[in-house]
Amino acid sequence: MTSRRGTLVEDGARELLQVHGYSVWVVPVYFNKRFPPAHLVATRPSGETRLIRIRKISHKSPTVETVVLKCGLDIQQFRKHQSRHPGESGFHCEIWIYTLRQGFRCFEVLTDSIREIPKLSLVTSPIYKIRGAA
Repeated sequence: MTSRRGTLVEDGARELLQVHGYSVWVVPVYFNKRFPPAHLVATRPSGETRLIRIRKISHKSPTVETVVLKCGLDIQQFRKHQSRHPGESGFHCEIWIYTLRQGFRCFEVLTDSIREIPKLSLVTSPIYKIRGAA
């Protein structure tokens, strides 16, 4: 696993979120206790907020077990953040794993477990699926 500041990977994640209607804020590199333990913060007008930590893995297909093994500190930081903000609904703490073969695989950190969440695609509109008649 490598460090986080892969600009192209981060830009790809930001673009993917913006296509799906999120406003995206990049958390600065330097440490500040006031910032969430995330690299990107994506929000929607409905109040949904996704705190996203991005990691790259080059050799394995990411699974829940891999995330627990390789991202233990990230999980611990997210759970600490969740315990400090217990009543806030609409917050989702996520770890996005990027691999060259599979792109992004997304995992949500819950207070007692981790679950894989569906992948966002660049095609969002059903218009792209309609074929014209000749």
